Amino acid sequence: MNEWIAQYVALPIHERLRGRRTMACYQSLRQSERLNSTDLKLLQEHKLLMLMRYCWAKVPFYQHRFQELGIEKEEQITLGLFQRLPPVERVDVREQLNDMVARGYKGRLIRHTTGGSTGEPLVFYTDMDKESWHNAAKLRGRAWYGVEPGSRQVDFWGSPVELDKLDAFRVFKDRWLLNHIVLSAFDLTDDGLARDAMLLRQFCPRLVYGYPTVLYHVALFMERQPEAFEGWRPELITCTSEVLYPNQRRKIEEVFGCPVGDEYGSRDGGHLAHECPAGRRHIPAEHVLLEIDKPDEEGVGELLVTNLDGYGMPLLRYRVGDLVKLLDDPCPCGMALPTLGQITGRMTDFIIGKDGTLIHSAAAVYVLRELSDLKQFKIIQREDLSIDVMLVRSPPYQEEQLKGIRRKMQQMLHMEIPVRFSFVDFIPPGKSGKYVTLVSEVKESPQ
Repeated sequence: MNEWIAQYVALPIHERLRGRRTMACYQSLRQSERLNSTDLKLLQEHKLLMLMRYCWAKVPFYQHRFQELGIEKEEQITLGLFQRLPPVERVDVREQLNDMVARGYKGRLIRHTTGGSTGEPLVFYTDMDKESWHNAAKLRGRAWYGVEPGSRQVDFWGSPVELDKLDAFRVFKDRWLLNHIVLSAFDLTDDGLARDAMLLRQFCPRLVYGYPTVLYHVALFMERQPEAFEGWRPELITCTSEVLYPNQRRKIEEVFGCPVGDEYGSRDGGHLAHECPAGRRHIPAEHVLLEIDKPDEEGVGELLVTNLDGYGMPLLRYRVGDLVKLLDDPCPCGMALPTLGQITGRMTDFIIGKDGTLIHSAAAVYVLRELSDLKQFKIIQREDLSIDVMLVRSPPYQEEQLKGIRRKMQQMLHMEIPVRFSFVDFIPPGKSGKYVTLVSEVKESPQ
């Protein structure tokens, strides 16, 4: 599709038909990013106060929390009360999900499952308005690099939430109307990457989006076989879902010949930051409020997220589990939007096949996180490449169910390797305090 038509016609119609206000939110964000810090804070505080009073009136979970603080009427709810609210933990969502949904909410609720990065599956709800702001914030971050909505885009992705829906109609619609193609992040063999290279040089996307570990290996393949891409280069690489390490960034920028914009967020927390061309990760403060819980001497602590536009299932001071740092000094780009500094605790590793093939660990994680009543899990790849899976569930799954899980994992991994299951009462965190989904004991990939 002509990119102008995609931006101003196809994409707005598509979003409206999906029930989202993405383009209106996008235009609002492009205006508000010019606000000074004082006006930005006033906007944020106004939205926060409205959300708190809505929670008092409509959400049983928060009604109870406000009552514990001695609140008896709406007029007593002030901004000063906000930080007295206890953080919302994952266990709160797991055990009190129904009470966290707003009573009488008239919009459409969307059920999501997350937990792949921590090994603790979680069901929660979002709504179309919240999703609109998340999508708009992503689009704004890319626009800072000159990549406008409707530009040709290729995603290296792996979630069945996205890939399972790629039927013939959606593939046609996304490519020919919205200029968007999704490629599997799981096949990193030379044959698979050669097929991807052929599509990239034919489609010529301006933006390539995906896991940094995957894009790093695409860059290594391009370095080995530059002729496969016939001179094509994107205008922007956007990395997401994992920590982007300096060596990865350097290699991706060097080989692709374009800037790398790091995006930060999570399925439950939403879109939380996007890097600008000056190298700072800006928080969409018009839409989210971020706090650091119990920061250390360096200012690093656990991140608390409040989505200011999530009225279907509001999350006030929700602990996402990542360790981050907020920066105080202004960004050289001139925007007053606050910025994130250090981010730790988001590393997705690879599972190694018998022939040395590197397979994204998300392939196994996505199978496990959809299991019913699973409280926690951990995947360990042994030196002989076999896989042990620790599961926390009461009662344990039956043997027939385990056979089905094993088969799905082997199919997703494209490997007939031993997969063993064990049931435990609790999986402790690692030395850093983070729950790690995958541990690999493989010393070196045969590849």
